[in-house]
Amino acid sequence: MRSRILIATTCLILAIGVPASAQQTAATPAPVREVKFEKYYRTELYMGMSIPGGAMVSDSDWEKFLSDFVTPLFPDGFSVLAGRGQYREATGTIAKEPSHVLVFLYARAKRKDAGAKIESIRNEYRKRFAQESVLRVDITKSVSVSF
Repeated sequence: MRSRILIATTCLILAIGVPASAQQTAATPAPVREVKFEKYYRTELYMGMSIPGGAMVSDSDWEKFLSDFVTPLFPDGFSVLAGRGQYREATGTIAKEPSHVLVFLYARAKRKDAGAKIESIRNEYRKRFAQESVLRVDITKSVSVSF
């Protein structure tokens, strides 16, 4: 009895058939989109959140700095990473503090302009938050980026 039901079900499926869309999906793989990479340069700024005298850059001050100063210079975007850093101050004291890392990617053709803008961000952050230093790392070899 069970074998008759199985045979009848199989015949019914074969008679009705499988929808064309299901056949096409199973038979032909989805087209693969070609990934196009562009050459970009990368710069990182490491910004400590401690202010001399024991204060800290507040979240609202940080967000204001990003929206008022950084975003107008890089309206197409940048990344903000949270971290913890350690730094030897000019006095010799080891400071351990929360920090933010700003990551900028920019095309080779815009390298000079982007570099000047990034330097102005460093200078403004040092001045605004009484920082002794803002570490800048420039990746001098281009990286491949795909959007």
